[in-house]
Amino acid sequence: MRPVDQFKRTPPRRYTEPPKASGEIRDARIRKRYFDLPETGGKQGRGRIVRGLLCTLAVLVLCRGSAPIGEVPDVQQRFAEWAERHDRQIIEQLPGDTPEPGTALYEALEQDVQREELPAVTPAPAETQAPAYKHYEPGELAYHTDKMDVSIEQKQKNGITYFVCDIRLTDVSQLRSAFAGDDFRSGIYEATSDIASRYSPVLAINADFCRYHRNGVIIRNGELLRKQNIERHHLLIIDENGDMSAQTDRSGKQGVVAENLVRANTWQTFEFGPVLVKDGRAAELPSRFYVNCHDGYYEPRTAIGQLGPLHYIVIVVDGRRDGYSTGASIPQLQQLFLDEGAEFAFNLDGGGSTSLYFLGKVVNMPSGGKERSVSDIIMFMANPVPKN
Repeated sequence: MRPVDQFKRTPPRRYTEPPKASGEIRDARIRKRYFDLPETGGKQGRGRIVRGLLCTLAVLVLCRGSAPIGEVPDVQQRFAEWAERHDRQIIEQLPGDTPEPGTALYEALEQDVQREELPAVTPAPAETQAPAYKHYEPGELAYHTDKMDVSIEQKQKNGITYFVCDIRLTDVSQLRSAFAGDDFRSGIYEATSDIASRYSPVLAINADFCRYHRNGVIIRNGELLRKQNIERHHLLIIDENGDMSAQTDRSGKQGVVAENLVRANTWQTFEFGPVLVKDGRAAELPSRFYVNCHDGYYEPRTAIGQLGPLHYIVIVVDGRRDGYSTGASIPQLQQLFLDEGAEFAFNLDGGGSTSLYFLGKVVNMPSGGKERSVSDIIMFMANPVPKN
């Protein structure tokens, strides 16, 4: 039986001349042939099947016979046997006689073997060790001169560990800001302590990460650096007398706002929020904002406020550390300022950015285990800037 041909083939060529004699070149074309499939029926077919099965059975028997008898040793056992053979070969290759028991060389070798057999003590990973939480006694963090008073108190409330910084200045120029790379346009980021170390402030905190969001009105140390429209932030304003206020309606053209602030000799502006306290009362928190303002959302926080003329308050909340501090929600942060008698309060960048720097060191515990690199900081300086 021929297979079914699914393709149209050229009819076979018919030769009208006799084939060429031997020794001459034959036609290189090979005619197609059809082969019949082997028959499986009958005695001959059954015999082939039987012989195939017997061959398969013989192969299986041979394979079974060549397999090892008993259980195969595991990897550790095979490695131990190899190590023993390897050590024996090395010992056989060592020059000199084998030391006799009781000799000094034998005792020294025995001590080496015992030391090698002692289990190695592996120190626990750093993340599994209980962190040494920082604790400061009242009055431990303080700085007092005739031009500046700073006192920092570490407090705990409802699972929150936070720092309340009471700061009194004699001149608004003592409240300054600085950028990573010492330039607003540097494009780099640094830890709060690294930036502060170049200016030697008494106290410094992370600011609003203004180079991250790239919009809004930025005035620092009396200089206008940016005036871009923005809608999702509140604007903290520190005027020429050091008084704080905020602009929450950002629907207007911010270029006009910036020019008006410059004409009013505004000293600093910061883009973040929300406003927490206004006129000594809790400000209405926005239902939708740049940060989650609902209760139950706990994070490390950095915020700044005012108690009176040139009298400021900074609250830094540690968080994301079980057993030490959970962090605070925005409503909780608002209540902390109300408890301290703040007339005004404003939330700054928080989370992993939260850092409190005092007299050359970071006194809080940043949530990431180390300081996050930021773009800008707020500093409280020991001395006013001389006026030109």
